[in-house]
Amino acid sequence: MKLWDGRFSKPSDSLLDRFNGSLPVDAAMYREDVEGSLAWAEALEKAGVLSRRERAAISRGLASILDECKNGTVRFLASDEDVHMAVERLLVKKIGAAGEKLHTGRSRNDQVATDTRLYTMRRIDEIGALVAGVQRALLSRARADAKIIAPAYTHLQQAQPIVLSQYWLSLLFALEREKTRFAEAGRCADLMPLGSGAVAGSGFPVDRLLLAKRLGFSAVSDNSVDGVASRDFALQALSCCASCGVLLSRYAEDLIIWSSKEFSFVELDDAWSTGSSMMPQKKNPDSLELVRGKAGRFIGNFTRFAATLKGVGLAYYKDLQEDKEPLFDSLGQMALVLDVFGRVASTLTVDADAVSRALDPLLLATDLADYLVSKGLPFRQAHRVVGKIVGCAVASGAKLSNFTVAQLREFSPLFGRDALDVFTWENSVGRRSVLGGTAPSSVARQIAKAEKLIGRS
Repeated sequence: MKLWDGRFSKPSDSLLDRFNGSLPVDAAMYREDVEGSLAWAEALEKAGVLSRRERAAISRGLASILDECKNGTVRFLASDEDVHMAVERLLVKKIGAAGEKLHTGRSRNDQVATDTRLYTMRRIDEIGALVAGVQRALLSRARADAKIIAPAYTHLQQAQPIVLSQYWLSLLFALEREKTRFAEAGRCADLMPLGSGAVAGSGFPVDRLLLAKRLGFSAVSDNSVDGVASRDFALQALSCCASCGVLLSRYAEDLIIWSSKEFSFVELDDAWSTGSSMMPQKKNPDSLELVRGKAGRFIGNFTRFAATLKGVGLAYYKDLQEDKEPLFDSLGQMALVLDVFGRVASTLTVDADAVSRALDPLLLATDLADYLVSKGLPFRQAHRVVGKIVGCAVASGAKLSNFTVAQLREFSPLFGRDALDVFTWENSVGRRSVLGGTAPSSVARQIAKAEKLIGRS
């Protein structure tokens, strides 16, 4: 027997029951469902629907169900359609007729929307804390690696020298934007639909503002149709997970490459590496490869629900049940990815000697062009002159830093003895002291700003 089958002359097919049921997924919202029901019972008492004794019995029954869910002793049934019906069935079983009054003036439409928003808000809060944890790990790395000069890459080709701290800080600041996006997704979810009923609003004078305060919402939905129909908050949360997943995937890709024998810039801690079942020598960066791989999962979850949502009219359709599986998966996996990435970043070791050996003097070609500009040559002409010098160096196998002043003057009379000052890594990074640049003074400012950001997390 189902709680809604009074209108029907025969039971639903068992296959439909299996197709229609969502308990394996939405059971994760047991806490939110019980808390929402506790608040609803109080609202019904204030509205004169429940007596004080009935409300107290409902509260005790719900508290007992919550305890059973937390300690794993709750017994859901295959016939329970979803977590909402399961909680109501258990409540009626525990306290009898008073439990049958709980759903007065409430629909599963506004109930599930409320539960899902509460769940999303809580998980996003957890994710925000985990993002801050990764930022702290990166800040620690930036402090530790402030004296290591490394080749920066564009197109996977050596481009210019930077202080390695600059690299770690680039992810830290990018994550700050992700944290802002997650916070906005949390604010989008922070809107209580409870009291919207099935579509037209509750038929009983419940105090929605008091309900919102009781459940921790900052505001109530302004429109009952929107209250039960809107899933923009879920789409936004999925989008945030996809964005952050893609960002971490890009940095995981770098670190995977850097951990290879060909680079050897970094080595992952053994605790975050795996071996091979065949090759005894292997040490694989599987933790980072999974971070990279799960980006596709986040993108897929967003796309999956966006495709579902686009064809759903207003107000409520059963299609909306498909929001929870991708949403819960992305929120849970995002928390796992952030936790793993932060631990990998905080425990890996940097081989400063390997990084230093990788520095190719051709990284200083832009500095040489800038030198000519400082002597009055237009940049495009300077670029052409240095391009010819680089071509000569590559053809002859000579290092750019080994060119003498006399050799340089064969390409331009503007080269003086001070041109050789260009060929030091410290001078190269030191000249880039603009805000956000890689000079030690600029990096120090970035670290100071990062410390303030993390302090606000």
